[in-house]
Amino acid sequence: MDIDYSEIEKICGGKPNNVEIIDVGNNPNFVFTNDVDFEAINLYDIENNVISVNSWFECYHYVSGGWFSNLESLSRLEEFFSYLLIFLSLGIISIYQLINIKNEKKL
Repeated sequence: MDIDYSEIEKICGGKPNNVEIIDVGNNPNFVFTNDVDFEAINLYDIENNVISVNSWFECYHYVSGGWFSNLESLSRLEEFFSYLLIFLSLGIISIYQLINIKNEKKL
């Protein structure tokens, strides 16, 4: 997955000099360290789950994994998929109709 650093900076702020970026992957035993100088941020995923992050690195980890800073972003994603579904449905119906027209002309 490509990391959108501009989105990370927009949501999490600039990277503090004392933060080392490491890949924690999906390690269930990894514990993020709270940063008292970081204001907690709520993030949301595409399944409407919410998490409060308490450090820049934790924020970076979740945002780079596709989490959003607000539900408006999620709403736009859902709207995009709705339009995509409509477009694909219309395409399938059109192809089906063209096949029927060709078959009728052959008879």
